[in-house]
Amino acid sequence: MTDLYKPREGLRIPMPGRQPDWPAEGRPVNFASPYEARLVKAGDLVKVEDQPEATGSSGRKK
Repeated sequence: MTDLYKPREGLRIPMPGRQPDWPAEGRPVNFASPYEARLVKAGDLVKVEDQPEATGSSGRKK
């Protein structure tokens, strides 16, 4: 699965070329883009931690 990155807490990441800001819920990084790679290296984008799968009331996976 592709890793998702989101802005560091309290940070808004504007995107070039009139694109919308980086989504708060995260999206994959294009490391071929110097701008996006620099955001990760600087710590402005952080990796989204995996969430555990939802289970039903019995505790078993659906």
